[in-house]
Amino acid sequence: MKITRMLFIGLLTINNSGCANFDPTLNGLINIGSDSAPTPGSINRAIAPIYTSTTTPSKEDGCTVLPNRKSKVDVDTLYGRAMTRFGFKSPEQIAIYRKTIDRTYLVDQGYKHEKQGGAFYHLAQTVPYGVPGVPRAMWLEFKFSKNGSGSDVTAEFCVDPADPIASSSNNRHKITSRIQEIFGG
Repeated sequence: MKITRMLFIGLLTINNSGCANFDPTLNGLINIGSDSAPTPGSINRAIAPIYTSTTTPSKEDGCTVLPNRKSKVDVDTLYGRAMTRFGFKSPEQIAIYRKTIDRTYLVDQGYKHEKQGGAFYHLAQTVPYGVPGVPRAMWLEFKFSKNGSGSDVTAEFCVDPADPIASSSNNRHKITSRIQEIFGG
């Protein structure tokens, strides 16, 4: 896999050798020199959802960290739900979009789409969400790791703190509820 990745990067480098500011990581889309997957959570918890912390603001203004929890749902199902219900894009989808629609399409600087099927997923990107009459976007980050027959789940979302509707407690509650819907059975 590492050889294939390096060959791919080499081909991109040759193809884009005229670009003075070429980023071999493709703006963070791939990790270079990292063969190990993140370690799934090692805490053995009961099957029922357990909240280990309360909803807290993040270090950044406008961000909310949801409580760590245990879900009865397996990691692959959580991944599929997150992809479809929140509109996350895989690296393959982004590549196709660039080839067919917009070759200058850029992903977020913090974009993540790490996956080890059946064990671990880490998704992070700006996704759309609806408020009646006005399209909005939020930063959303999920980590799903296998824990027995279920999963350990972490989630964080960020909205524009300057937007009074987006940052209202009512809107944050709606987003939190929508996120927690995918964790259920």
